[in-house]
Amino acid sequence: MRRSLTYAPALARRGSPILPALLAFLAVLATAGNVRAGSTTLQEEETRTVKVDRESKIYVKNARGKTIIVGRKDARDVSIRIAKFVRARDAETARRWMQDLEYTVETDGDEISVVLSQPDKTFDSGNFWSFITQFKDRAYIDCTVEVPAAFDAKVSATSGDVQITSIDGSVDLAGSSGDVLLRTIGGGATAELSSGDLDADGVGGDFALVMSSGDAIVREIGGSATIRGTSGDVELFDIGGAATAELSSGDLLVEGCRGAVDVRTHSGDISIADAAGAVEASATSGDIEAGLSFNGPTEHRIKSSSGSVSVTFPAERKAGFVLEVNTNAGSIEGNLEIKLDVISRKALKGVVGAGEGRLDIETASGDIRITQVGK
Repeated sequence: MRRSLTYAPALARRGSPILPALLAFLAVLATAGNVRAGSTTLQEEETRTVKVDRESKIYVKNARGKTIIVGRKDARDVSIRIAKFVRARDAETARRWMQDLEYTVETDGDEISVVLSQPDKTFDSGNFWSFITQFKDRAYIDCTVEVPAAFDAKVSATSGDVQITSIDGSVDLAGSSGDVLLRTIGGGATAELSSGDLDADGVGGDFALVMSSGDAIVREIGGSATIRGTSGDVELFDIGGAATAELSSGDLLVEGCRGAVDVRTHSGDISIADAAGAVEASATSGDIEAGLSFNGPTEHRIKSSSGSVSVTFPAERKAGFVLEVNTNAGSIEGNLEIKLDVISRKALKGVVGAGEGRLDIETASGDIRITQVGK
């Protein structure tokens, strides 16, 4: 007998009292997502100016709200613009929350400190209805600081986006939740983030990032780049020094690194292009693609536990290296001109050219392909 594949869940069956109740509940949620006609919105702005007579540091601590730090070549003083925002269910609550939005500006030696204080709760949760209807009630402070370009910047942000641009000094950033934008930083930069994406472009010194959850794009680093992440994809472009990265879960791209590359992922693919120095890449579960160069005695090591490995290098540079390939379960392919010492289904060893450098490839389960590009 042919059986119908149509399935009618219990919630949708005719006569079920659950479906109307569910639809009514969803309608309440949809209504709560909009600003209510009876709500009150308050906004206040003010600006503070701090006189400085030497190069200093700016420190900003913001619990909830956007933080922007901008360096100005022609600036002689520090300008701090505070923007307070409140949306509450009634005028009295909005007024009370606005009073709770406070900030302090202090100087200690060569450091200017801006601390923004905000209420922990922005709704009353005494009953179910108040919880549902207060989803959109908010209270926060946005802070924009203009400093002389020579300043260093330090930011601690609990919840909110951070932008730091056009400073000649260094950046030290700690953020819990929010996206981060860094542009044209003359010195080095360090960032430790719990969640949120990072976009960094133009850091003159070394760059270090520790992130728990979020994606990162990093470009134009004058020094070395060090990345450690738990969950999220990472892309590195144009690194002046060495590139070091370790990801628990996520894909990794490194393109244009003038120093050594040392990268590892536990779950995710690795792609390396235009690597001038030695490469060491390891993936527990994921594929590895690497574009390599052999400048004298350069040594490369690539290992994948579960995944394929593809290596390319330009033929016109007359690369020379000792090649050793091992795989437990996978094929070995290539178009090399090689003097073979060992060849079998699981292993290959030989010398390419004069053999100045070295290339070791190992997979537990995955195919291996080595290609001379432009041959």
